[in-house]
Amino acid sequence: MKTISLINLKGGVGKTTVSTNLAYLLAESWELRVLFIDNDKQGNASRWFGADEAKGTLSNILMDGAKASDVIQHSRVPNIDFIAADMGLLEANFQVLGEREERQDVLLKNALAEVADRYDVCVIDNPPDINMSVFNALMVTDDVIIVTLPEMDSIEGIRKMEEQIRDVKKFHPTLSIRGILVNQYISYPGFSNVREDVSDVGIPLFQTKISYATRNAKHGLMTASRDGKSIFEVCPNCRVARDIMRFAEELLG
Repeated sequence: MKTISLINLKGGVGKTTVSTNLAYLLAESWELRVLFIDNDKQGNASRWFGADEAKGTLSNILMDGAKASDVIQHSRVPNIDFIAADMGLLEANFQVLGEREERQDVLLKNALAEVADRYDVCVIDNPPDINMSVFNALMVTDDVIIVTLPEMDSIEGIRKMEEQIRDVKKFHPTLSIRGILVNQYISYPGFSNVREDVSDVGIPLFQTKISYATRNAKHGLMTASRDGKSIFEVCPNCRVARDIMRFAEELLG
């Protein structure tokens, strides 16, 4: 099971939108078996997938030692299963941080071992934070995708993220940063400066950039979020949908 984590220490960059629609594409267009993990306590992706918190969440894995199979839920998309998140992750991070009797960075890794052969790819939507749940996510991740906006605050988040990933690599040497994905892109003269700043960090930049949403695409994204659908079901030919498709193609080579 190949595991991809989407992350940035800055919030509001569009990680959830990209990760959920990427999961949909992998399942529908490439017919891959996808496990989606919502690692953000806000649970936006979980609601998008129609989660039933009574069936358990990621918090139960981190706090109660639940198996992945105990909390995995089926989505309406045949090839996508998911592990939901809720505000319990806040408590889970404090509890895990205080536990000293056993390694707390491999709780998710151990839980996923029993189900790894059921899926082709795992997509993890991470919060704008570095905590024990994120550390657990990175310990099972193969490729990190840093989602950013074309602005300096987001670039600074990339620098800090790169430092954190470098620390995690001491325990998980095969972890790699696949690249930086620019979201809400608008072509303007100053973007060349942003490109130079990204180059200085030393992380590759995906050729594909997710364009800033047009009025039609914004309406499609709002409708998709409200109805728990993908952008491809609502406005498959809008610019944002086409860009996410190109990104998936670039990601899969």
